[in-house]
Amino acid sequence: MPRSPSSLPPYVTSGASSRAHHGWLVRLNEAASTQEEDDIISDEIRKARDVLGVRGQSTRKIADTLIILLHCLMLRHRTEGDVELAMVSALQLAEGGRTIAERRIGYLYLVERLPKGHELNLLMINTIRKDLSSSTPSHILLALRTIAKIPSEDLAPAVIPLLTTKSLLRHKIPAIRQRAFEALLSLHRIRQTTDSFPLTMNKLLKSLDHEQDLSVLAIILRSIRHILETGAHHFGPDEERLYVLERCIDIARDHEVGYEGQIALEVVKTLGRIVESSEAVSERIADTLSRYIAERLDAMKSCHRWEGAFLLEVCRYAKHIPQIYQSILRHISNLLLPNQANPSSSTASVLPAPNDHVLVLKCMKQLPLDVWDGVLGEREMGVIMEGVNSVDDNIRKLTIRLLRKLSPDLPLMVLQTHLDSIKSSTHLSLPLALANGLNIDEKTRLGRYETALRALEVVEAQSAEDGHAYGEGVLKILRVLEEANGGRGLIWDDGAGQILGRLEHLPRSSAEATTISLLELLQAGDNRPGDTTVVIITSITCQYLPSAYDKAQEVIQYFVNKIPHYSASIQELILVTLVSLLTKLRSDRLENSTKLVHKTIQDLREGSSRYLKKRCDQISAVINRDLLDEVKEKSKSSKLADVLDAIISVSTTHSEKLTPSVETTLSPPPPRANLSVSQLRYDAYHPPGRTRKNNERYREHFEDDSD
Repeated sequence: MPRSPSSLPPYVTSGASSRAHHGWLVRLNEAASTQEEDDIISDEIRKARDVLGVRGQSTRKIADTLIILLHCLMLRHRTEGDVELAMVSALQLAEGGRTIAERRIGYLYLVERLPKGHELNLLMINTIRKDLSSSTPSHILLALRTIAKIPSEDLAPAVIPLLTTKSLLRHKIPAIRQRAFEALLSLHRIRQTTDSFPLTMNKLLKSLDHEQDLSVLAIILRSIRHILETGAHHFGPDEERLYVLERCIDIARDHEVGYEGQIALEVVKTLGRIVESSEAVSERIADTLSRYIAERLDAMKSCHRWEGAFLLEVCRYAKHIPQIYQSILRHISNLLLPNQANPSSSTASVLPAPNDHVLVLKCMKQLPLDVWDGVLGEREMGVIMEGVNSVDDNIRKLTIRLLRKLSPDLPLMVLQTHLDSIKSSTHLSLPLALANGLNIDEKTRLGRYETALRALEVVEAQSAEDGHAYGEGVLKILRVLEEANGGRGLIWDDGAGQILGRLEHLPRSSAEATTISLLELLQAGDNRPGDTTVVIITSITCQYLPSAYDKAQEVIQYFVNKIPHYSASIQELILVTLVSLLTKLRSDRLENSTKLVHKTIQDLREGSSRYLKKRCDQISAVINRDLLDEVKEKSKSSKLADVLDAIISVSTTHSEKLTPSVETTLSPPPPRANLSVSQLRYDAYHPPGRTRKNNERYREHFEDDSD
């Protein structure tokens, strides 16, 4: 009588490969800490070495041990424990495993763990060659997969003669044919791009003629595209290019690959590569290709799934064949106006689905401007313009980039509209998710923040990688937002995070240009920057101001003049920034600036909270003891938080060397203070976790608490 599913052994239903594997997973899952997990893993690695070190160990035991060992090596935190012995055992299992499952485990371990250039590669080549020559399909598939996963220069000459034989390329099993082409591609990609491909263009075309399986057709088409992209094949006269083009189109028509999704994309990508390989497309080639593309586009009932990707790929090389513009624009119009049957419908009622909208914007960006500017109707352009107010941020950003391509003035108009909304508190954009029970003031503030984020998107698209332009746009938004909020000391966390996150991904030169631009604009203005502006400018001054910047002294003077006007939490940021600036000064300019900063710290210390007094004492100690170079050396990076960590570390290390007068001034922060270093990390990945209530609590403590 068969067992019920509930009576099966636990290791079978758990997904473990064996009872031993299941037992190990149970112990690991019950570990109480990371340290305990590492101890269990280290113990298992020691057991594995003992098992694999036994001469004549059973292949089943070796297979079970290798699976557990792979799992251990993926999860461990510590790296001690040599497992080099397992490589030899895996190679022996790949060659002499009793079952195909055991051999697969041996190959799997080698694919995952064998280092490039390892001496065992030469021994593995013999095993692979043996399996390629086998009459057992499963053995051939194992060898082909291994070649595709870990190709090497030594492997190529040993296996390419076998891979290019009819016994593999014309094998009766499609999976073997497919993986043979994949192995050839992998081997060619690691070689010089000028090297010839193991198969000529003529042989690849003949393989297309003989092939019936769509997956194999896809990899052959990918191989043709690869040799054209790498220059491994150069077309002669136009007749050759036309012949290859027609053969690919004939194959597509014969097999109706237009309806097979991924195959359709491989066909159109290969056709595009053929066209782009020519400096000037002849009229015969353009006519042949335009007829096929128009035929395929007209046959498409929608642009969902693969059809949309097909349309986008066609747009990429449409400039070479202008004859297909009309068919493309017809599809774009249908996507923008899905309800064209009712011309009286308002624009709002016929907005396309988000995926269709994104597809249209990407297609139009690929097309030359004169193809659609003035050609699309008023209703279509109205739908495109509506994208600037979409709830989908991807649509908004793509729309702004498209409008910038149309006219640089259009994004500026959108930006001004957002700024006017913030100033007047009308027509504000609200975030998608709002908490319940918010009053009108809270909703208005959230609306200003959301509208400001959308204004930032416009500035990002408009400025591209122009750091100066980005800095000017950011400061304009911050000033309008801070003025609308009444100059209150609330920090705009999302905005600060987005700005700092963008600078992280810009080229260093652009981030430096943004920093210099903001500093110069702030120094030229007479107003008091808001708290958000100071958070941003202190962070980027530490991180991006060039060491060779010749106006660092003026920047120090600017921060010194502004520091009395802020709360303790902002003053701390400025103090750390001043230390960072001092580390960037040349020795001949350091003395005067050091005296100025030291005097500022002494003035600031009087009447400040105990927490800020301690920070002032730490920085004073660093300056008095001439430890700026040590702070610079100790900093993990130039980020503000890392500079603060270094200040604390250096001052603590030298605390026993401080004079008694300085030691007596140091007092521990009160228990309520909770401003950790991590809260200074205003970046896109760790935004400060402060609510309005927290801000008020910190401000009350820093301003009212005294010795």
